[in-house]
Amino acid sequence: MIIMEGTQPKGEEGKIVQMGIVVNNLEEAMERYYRDFKWGPWGIWNFETPDLTDVYVRGVRVESLGFKIALCVVGSIQIELIQPLYGTTVHTEFLKKHGEGIQHVKMYYEDIPKALDSFREKGIFPLQSGKFGKDIHVYLDTEDKYGIIWEIGNQEYVGEPRETYPK
Repeated sequence: MIIMEGTQPKGEEGKIVQMGIVVNNLEEAMERYYRDFKWGPWGIWNFETPDLTDVYVRGVRVESLGFKIALCVVGSIQIELIQPLYGTTVHTEFLKKHGEGIQHVKMYYEDIPKALDSFREKGIFPLQSGKFGKDIHVYLDTEDKYGIIWEIGNQEYVGEPRETYPK
């Protein structure tokens, strides 16, 4: 396995690039996945406003929101662990409703506005969105229809991790 740097895997348009797992405690989750499955090493980032910009949840602009993430690559899929820190997000809602677990699967799209137009034509709308540098992520309102939230993103560079696990 390679150490997860700020460069994210890109694939073909519309193909799966990531599985997102919401957790209560990022450090414990990284340790558990590393111990049990040998997934890692993990790169760790904080995604918080004001560095996390253009954040919308159900169409409402959010001024204060934060979560921390850990990323590693397993095969050709990026695994993302997400721990909400503050603010109401799809992640906090998921934890309240389901507890820890797989919350989303992400597909790669280079042109996010074009992809969103295509999904809107199918009756699928954004649930939450934001930008971290040039990286754009949009969670789609698909849980009722598909049993999971689908995310789309352009998988852009997110900078170097603030730390790694294991060290």
